[in-house]
Amino acid sequence: MAIPKRRVTPWPEPKIPGTRPPLRRMLWAIQRLQKGAALKATDLAHEFEVSVRTAYRDLDFLRDEWRAHVEYDHRKGTYALTEPLATLPLVTISQGELIAIYFAEKILQQYRGTPFEADLASAFSKIQRLLPEDVKVAPESLDAYLSLELGPVHTPEAAVFRDVLLALRRRRRALVRYQSLSSGRTTNRRIHPYHVFNVRGNWYVAAWDENRKAVRDFAIHRIRRVTVMTDAFEIPRGFDFRKYTAESFGIEKGTRAAEVVIRFGPRQARWIRERKWHRSARIQEEIGGGLVLRLRVAETSELRRWVLQFGAEAEVLAPASLRRAVADELRAAAARYRLAPGDTALRAGSGTAPGDSPSMTCQNACSTRS
Repeated sequence: MAIPKRRVTPWPEPKIPGTRPPLRRMLWAIQRLQKGAALKATDLAHEFEVSVRTAYRDLDFLRDEWRAHVEYDHRKGTYALTEPLATLPLVTISQGELIAIYFAEKILQQYRGTPFEADLASAFSKIQRLLPEDVKVAPESLDAYLSLELGPVHTPEAAVFRDVLLALRRRRRALVRYQSLSSGRTTNRRIHPYHVFNVRGNWYVAAWDENRKAVRDFAIHRIRRVTVMTDAFEIPRGFDFRKYTAESFGIEKGTRAAEVVIRFGPRQARWIRERKWHRSARIQEEIGGGLVLRLRVAETSELRRWVLQFGAEAEVLAPASLRRAVADELRAAAARYRLAPGDTALRAGSGTAPGDSPSMTCQNACSTRS
């Protein structure tokens, strides 16, 4: 005699609950019921430390909104499934979403040392706990075939970062003890914080410097101490952070923008084409595989260092001042490599091997000029 197959109810398109009942409680109740165990509202209330009335609403939601075949036994005060449900999780993630969660966990590293670190880690942990067991995500398990290298970054002091944000939110002047790389000195600076931002993994605050009478960028990892003062300030209506950074090639601002024109040889031109170096960047192709890159940016030492990394593959055509500065640097560098009589160690030549990408060291070393 053939045994009739049990009918499996397909999982309906679920209505996702809002603030109540939370999805995590729903998942726990479904998993408990699918194991064949009777469930009391008091069990749910005790597990999640909610009221029994809330637990009853949760179970009603399962029956009425998600159309689960849940039956209540008035004598025992328990709930049970009368028909099996398809083994589909209430929360599903695609392969792409799984990879996105992995990279999100890696990107959290940029927020180490900031007031956001604990909250972001907590939020990420809650997302993981929300998922059913069969879609749990352990980012470390993906490390065998995926990686994300953010490069060398500086970790600011959490207390310093918190106080900078406090001064910004409350519009209060701040007295900071700041170490400047351009001067090599550590001094007290009175600032009005306007905007906190991140460049290549490092955190900065754009602030009015009372001593310089201008907006300057301060690397938060070089702020040694912050005292939030009681007197208030107002951010000028004319300050627009996007406009403030529009002419900078990285973090350094310079004085005024210039039309920068650089010719790249065929080898490095392939690499230059891969990126959008600046919002003003325009590329003009040349016969033979080379190209000319045009930028409307301020002339800074950061820009000069970027050009120098390409060696003989880059030629500055304009402005003349940048061309002279790069030429002077190259002559000084060449002088260091002049060989003494009889020294043949480097006579075979030097430079990057064909096909190699230029070093990004100078970009990682770029810093504020405050």
